[in-house]
Amino acid sequence: MKVLIIEDYVAISSALVKFLKLNSIEADTAGGGRSGLSMIRSGKYDVILLDLAMPEFSGHDVITELNKTGEIKDLKIIINSASTFSTEDKESLMKKGIKLVLEKPVDPDFLVAKIKEYAG
Repeated sequence: MKVLIIEDYVAISSALVKFLKLNSIEADTAGGGRSGLSMIRSGKYDVILLDLAMPEFSGHDVITELNKTGEIKDLKIIINSASTFSTEDKESLMKKGIKLVLEKPVDPDFLVAKIKEYAG
């Protein structure tokens, strides 16, 4: 199982990589939206953890680009963001192809369970 973490805050991505490794899940990281989009297109990931609030090229930009090309329909993306979401925000993201919207901090065991669920 392989996960891509697109997160600009290094401390969060490092902690996630370590925790996922303890749960036998391989993880790559991208420090921003542009590099994350490139990695999505060049790699094969079972699940993508995507932060929305990133400078220059946000998670919203990644979603927009993946929707333009239709690639999003083949991906399992979980939003993992410090943003607060209304019910309408979550519904809008789900309509765009997002599988799950989580607000930080996320219980790591819950996150692992969801990753395994979507990767299966």
